[in-house]
Amino acid sequence: ILFDHQTHFGDGGYGLACDDCHHYEQDGTMSCSGEDCHGPESDPTRGDAMHMNCKGCHEDNGAGPVECSACHIMK
Repeated sequence: ILFDHQTHFGDGGYGLACDDCHHYEQDGTMSCSGEDCHGPESDPTRGDAMHMNCKGCHEDNGAGPVECSACHIMK
C-alpha cells in the first residue's frame, strides 16, 4: 500500500490529526499501530478499516485515489 503521512498530516498537507484515522485506548495510548487492533482475526481487519477510512474519505472529499491499482502495487 502506498501511503505518505506527510501528505495527510504535515505542513502543507491536508491537516488531518492522528485521531482522524487512528483511535486511542482508554489509557490514552494510540491503538492500530500493529495487528493487535485490526489483525487478520479482528473485525474489522486492518484492510477493512483502511478501505472504510481511506477510500471513504477520498470519496467524500473528491481527493485521493479510489481505484485499487492506485494504492495496491502488484509485483
